[in-house]
Amino acid sequence: MAIQESFLSRVSDAVRSGTVGKEVKRSTKWFHDKIKGLKGEVKNRFSSTNAAKFYREAETRVQPIVFKRKVSLGDLFCYYYNPKYKKTLPYYDMFPMIMLIRAEKETFLGINFHYLRPKWRAILLDRVTAKIGGGLPRWSKLRKIKQIAPTIKRYRFDHIMRKVVPIEENEQEIAIFLPTERFKKSGKTKVWSESERKFG
Repeated sequence: MAIQESFLSRVSDAVRSGTVGKEVKRSTKWFHDKIKGLKGEVKNRFSSTNAAKFYREAETRVQPIVFKRKVSLGDLFCYYYNPKYKKTLPYYDMFPMIMLIRAEKETFLGINFHYLRPKWRAILLDRVTAKIGGGLPRWSKLRKIKQIAPTIKRYRFDHIMRKVVPIEENEQEIAIFLPTERFKKSGKTKVWSESERKFG
């Protein structure tokens, strides 16, 4: 596990030391270069390059009904999703990667990191983590983060299409770099550019 910890530390240190710009601007290539050096279980877990492979290789998947009953605010999840109003949406992500920040009876609210370029995902995760500390996510604090506005999405429990993949806390900083976004009705570059125009 030393290899995994070293890899995670590299990402964390880059974000917290202020060198994130240089490191993360080439994050996709950097990620794949690093993943080649991993071995065994660690490499298998993070070798996915798209949503289908990531989902198929996930070690843990839970039924949507279990996810609904045992939601844990602040945790990261991935799942296939079919929006109720997809015909009227300009675009949407079929495989969201969200941090859960609120859950209600029929719907839940999450930060979908896929709506940002990789460099902004790392910065946002770091700032959200700093705001949360050891507690639960509170919108009164999170709303002050300028990159967060375009990532806040509401989802329906009954429109999750398959089992939900939970992301372990110590794997979040790697998972956000994975190119698992599956945007419909628009390309990811356009989505990311529009998100940046919404920064507060």
